[in-house]
Amino acid sequence: MTTEEEMIAREWLDHLKGLNVQIRRMFGCYCLYCDGQAVGWIHDSVLSLREVALDYLPEEIKRPTPDDSIQELVIPLDYVNAEWLPKAVQDTANIRKRGRKFSG
Repeated sequence: MTTEEEMIAREWLDHLKGLNVQIRRMFGCYCLYCDGQAVGWIHDSVLSLREVALDYLPEEIKRPTPDDSIQELVIPLDYVNAEWLPKAVQDTANIRKRGRKFSG
């Protein structure tokens, strides 16, 4: 039997086709990996993408401040079909591979 949570995670993955992505169940949600890099979390209907200072995301995506303890972008399911989403996931993986971190 497939749970609603699994169906939502699958929906996110379906819109990231063409990328080397996978999910692993962890801490009550799914950790999203791209090219072997942990790039975010899928929980409830939200994708929390690690903040790496991408400059092309819509203004409505709230960015954390440097003082926030969690440095992730909260992307609601409404954006699952967004043209920029696969690029954001791939760019996050690429930046994390190079070891760059968000600096404010």
